[in-house]
Amino acid sequence: MPLTVRAALTLATAGVALASLPVPAMARDASARGEPPREDPHIISVGPTYVHDPAYSGVRTEILVAEQGRRTIVNLKATGFPAKTAGRTFGAHVHRKACGKNPADAGEHYRDPRISSKAPLRDKEIWLDLKVRRDGTAKARTVHRGLVAHRAAGSIVIHAEPTDPRSGGAGTRLLCTNVPF
Repeated sequence: MPLTVRAALTLATAGVALASLPVPAMARDASARGEPPREDPHIISVGPTYVHDPAYSGVRTEILVAEQGRRTIVNLKATGFPAKTAGRTFGAHVHRKACGKNPADAGEHYRDPRISSKAPLRDKEIWLDLKVRRDGTAKARTVHRGLVAHRAAGSIVIHAEPTDPRSGGAGTRLLCTNVPF
């Protein structure tokens, strides 16, 4: 029996470890019925897979990835940030490889090879900077104007600093969640 998005999220919030879970599209024919297209997630990942800074060991991540036409939509929700981080912004990016014991194992940022080298870095990569609220939660959503090829990316990393728009750098890697793009 296929697992619905609601059931997967219920299991995730109940503490069931779901490293990655493909979810079937639930309403592909919405446009045929005259409804606006929905963002049906085809990937749900919860984590983090690795915590690289023990100060963030209480953080939990939920990631939903959907494809809509020729776009990739990524939603990241993080909970459990330490109280002292309220108001801070953390850079978060899609990385090329899966997480590993060492922070560098996730490799470089994913860069879409189909987008012109002259385009701004923000258009070539997938960034999800998060601003932490008073309750320790943070959310980010981005729409990338291309599709991520199968296995061209493998994780989302949360960094210690906001993303520098010129270099894409965001400081130390704090957390990493595997996402089977």
